[in-house]
Amino acid sequence: MDHDRLGSNAAYMTELDAPGPAQRAKNTVVTYLYVHTPDEQFSYPTSRASSDSAAVAMRYLECAATQAASVRLRDDPVDFVLVTNLRDLRDPKAVTSRGVALLESMEAMGVQMLYADYAHRNRISVDMYPSSRYLLDAVVAVIADEPDDSEHRYWFTDVDCVWVDLDKVFAAAPPAGSVGCVYIPYPPAWDIIGTTPRRVGEFGRTLGDCPVPVPWVGGELFGGTPRDLRHLIAECDVLDDQIGDNGDEVPAEEHLLTLVGGLGRVSFTDLCDVVWRLSTGPRHEAPRHSNPGALGLWHLPSEKGLSFRRTAGEVLSGRTSRLRRDLTDPVRAMKRFNIEGTGLGRRIRDDGWIAVQRLRQMLPS
Repeated sequence: MDHDRLGSNAAYMTELDAPGPAQRAKNTVVTYLYVHTPDEQFSYPTSRASSDSAAVAMRYLECAATQAASVRLRDDPVDFVLVTNLRDLRDPKAVTSRGVALLESMEAMGVQMLYADYAHRNRISVDMYPSSRYLLDAVVAVIADEPDDSEHRYWFTDVDCVWVDLDKVFAAAPPAGSVGCVYIPYPPAWDIIGTTPRRVGEFGRTLGDCPVPVPWVGGELFGGTPRDLRHLIAECDVLDDQIGDNGDEVPAEEHLLTLVGGLGRVSFTDLCDVVWRLSTGPRHEAPRHSNPGALGLWHLPSEKGLSFRRTAGEVLSGRTSRLRRDLTDPVRAMKRFNIEGTGLGRRIRDDGWIAVQRLRQMLPS
C-alpha cells in the first residue's frame, strides 16, 4: 500500500497527527473518493451525473466539500481527511476544473489529503458501485502509522454525509474490541445490488455459523480505534480470500462487512441512534425517521444533485455565513438538506433549479 502524501501538493497539507482542540484531539473524520479513469466501467445510480468519469468525480467532490464544511466550519473544528487515488489534485482532466476548485476549497478549510491506491478492488469486475471497497484501502492508509495501543478514534464516512452534532456521535463511540457501524433494517427479501439479506445469510451458512437473514451492515459510517479497525481489515481480507478460494465473489463492501459481522469474526456496535440513512424528496417510498433532528450524522444519498451541489457552490464562492448558521440549527439544516420543512413551493423551486443546471450543462462552454 502506498500511503505517501500527494507529492505535488505537499505544501498544502498538514500531518494527520496535527493537534486539534484538546477535547477532540482523539477524533478524526475521514471520507474517501476513488476517481475512475475514462476507460473504466461503472454505475452509481444516485450520483445525479453523466457517465463521464470526471463529471462523476466532480459530483462526489461536491458532497465531500459539503461534508468537510459541516466539520470544519465550526467554532471548534475537528480534523478532517480526504483519502483519494488522485496523485495530482489539480488535474482538470480527472475531476473537471470545478472539481479542482472544490479540492482547493477543502484545502483552504484545513482538510488533509492522503493518497491510497485501490488494492481491495473486486477480483471479478463489477459495474454497480465498483469503488465501494475503496473504503478498506482508506482505512489501511489512515491507520498505517498508528500504534495498536492508540486511543485515537477514526470515523470513516461516505462522502454524501452531513455532520449535525459531532459530539453526539463521538459520545456514542463503540467500546474497545468493537467497531461502530449502522445496521440497516432491510426486509429479508429486499434487493441490495442483486441479492438480499436472506440470500447473503444463506451464503454465510456455507462459510460458518451465520444468521438468516443476516443483519445488514450499511457502509456509511465506521468508527473505531486503530487496533479495532486493523482487526476489521484483517478479517475482511481473510474472508474475502476464503470466498475467492471457493470461486465466489461478493460485489460491494456492504456484503463483505455484513458477512464478517454475521459470521462473528468482528464485533459491531450499532450507532443507529445517532446516525441514519435518510431518503429525501417527495418520490421515495422509504419510511421516514421519527426524529432526524436528534441525530448527529445524516447520510443523504438522494441529495447529491441538489442540496450538496448547491451547498458546494456556496463553499466555492466563499458565501458560507448562512451555511454556518444552518449547521448550528437542526431545523434550518433539515430544511437546507430537504429532510423536513419543505413544501410544494420549495419543491417547485428546487425542480426549477435542477432544470437550470441541466440547461447550463447542455450549453457550449
